Amino acid sequence: MLPLLKLKKMKTMNLSEINRRDFIKTVSGASLYLAAGLSGVTASCASDRPVRIGFVGIGARGTGMLTEALAMEGLEIAAVCDIIPDRMERAQELVVQAGFPKPKGFTGAEDYKRMAEMNGLDAIYTATPTHLHVPVMLAALRGGKYGATEMGACIEHDQAWELVETSEKTEKPCMLMENSTYMREVMMVLRMARLGLFGDVTHCECGYQHDARYVDFGPNGELLWRVEDWYLNKNGNPYPSHAIGPVAQWLNINRGNRFEYLVSMSSRSLGRNVYAAKNFGADHPSAKLKYAQGDVNTTLIQTHDGITITLYHDVATPRPVDFIYRIQGTNGIFSGTLNKIHLEDTSPSHRWEDIGEYREKYDHPYWKKLGSIASKSGHGGGDYLCLMDFVNAVRNGKNTPIDVYDYVTWSSITRLSQESVAGRSKAVDFPDYTRGKWESRPPLKIEEV
Repeated sequence: MLPLLKLKKMKTMNLSEINRRDFIKTVSGASLYLAAGLSGVTASCASDRPVRIGFVGIGARGTGMLTEALAMEGLEIAAVCDIIPDRMERAQELVVQAGFPKPKGFTGAEDYKRMAEMNGLDAIYTATPTHLHVPVMLAALRGGKYGATEMGACIEHDQAWELVETSEKTEKPCMLMENSTYMREVMMVLRMARLGLFGDVTHCECGYQHDARYVDFGPNGELLWRVEDWYLNKNGNPYPSHAIGPVAQWLNINRGNRFEYLVSMSSRSLGRNVYAAKNFGADHPSAKLKYAQGDVNTTLIQTHDGITITLYHDVATPRPVDFIYRIQGTNGIFSGTLNKIHLEDTSPSHRWEDIGEYREKYDHPYWKKLGSIASKSGHGGGDYLCLMDFVNAVRNGKNTPIDVYDYVTWSSITRLSQESVAGRSKAVDFPDYTRGKWESRPPLKIEEV
């Protein structure tokens, strides 16, 4: 079998740090982390040529992932698209500088639709502002391409159903590129949970929390797209997937379990006004605006299995990065905030343990084989492993490990939390986007290779 993915030799990566044979065996394993989903996904590209991908949206995030993709053999950047011509041309130059043919360029407002019609293109990745994620993915699927998108917040219910139905009809997967699910401790806890080390899980906690106001305003205090799209007129959890993704996988959501309903409330909104006044002056329009989004949103979720989840969102108050990941069961607990574990009858009584010994024993196979490479990429190694999984799925014509049902379920928390906040924290039901298939879909595979 041909290797699915090899690492291009670059100054930033040292192949001597990993056994090449183990590396090829690992990434060729294909089914390691893939799950059954769409009923008839068929081969996307011939195994004797590279996976050909197009990039839509070449800003900061898109450029970062483009650079990540250029480090992978067996992957060709065939097209790039951005509404700003300079960005599109810069992306083309990056590809050429890496030693590859110049990709086709698109720069019209809806040129992603023309890209989706390209012959020989296997997949489309988008890092546009969120309101364009679904339109780009729909175009990709209808054009017979796999879709990969950055975080899918602010999705509406009708968009969600359209995305699900289009993926099912075209038999083309759509992957939410949620890198947090690939972080080392997150994947370790997934293995431990599957082995029952925490006992019967009763509660989880997760949160996306860090001061991100610097991305809300331009250099002169002008509002950037996140404020326009998320914060001015909406109030809920605008960005749930970084936090909920790992927990959803721990709890087998859409694969034997499901989210049933949520309740949500938000604090008052002060942080962006304070930030704008401090940085642009108290009389600046951005300092006087009334932002609908509360500084801190707290959402409670109940699953079909009776497990509760506390989900936080706070990017408007002064605080360091603090991604909360916690799993509590009848036999113990993992706290991501502390990065410690306590297991009854194993840990010292009423004392936390460091994760070192547990990582040695329960580290995920991806990290055992590819940790030295993945750790050089962004988001704690998640960027590399997430992209690797997507490319493997495309090459093998398999469903993606985070599929369209996960995409819309995790993203729907945004709209559902807004409805709950507007209704004085009323309970709001989750749609069942799988139409009952969640009861029989198998969990993600995490076995050794």
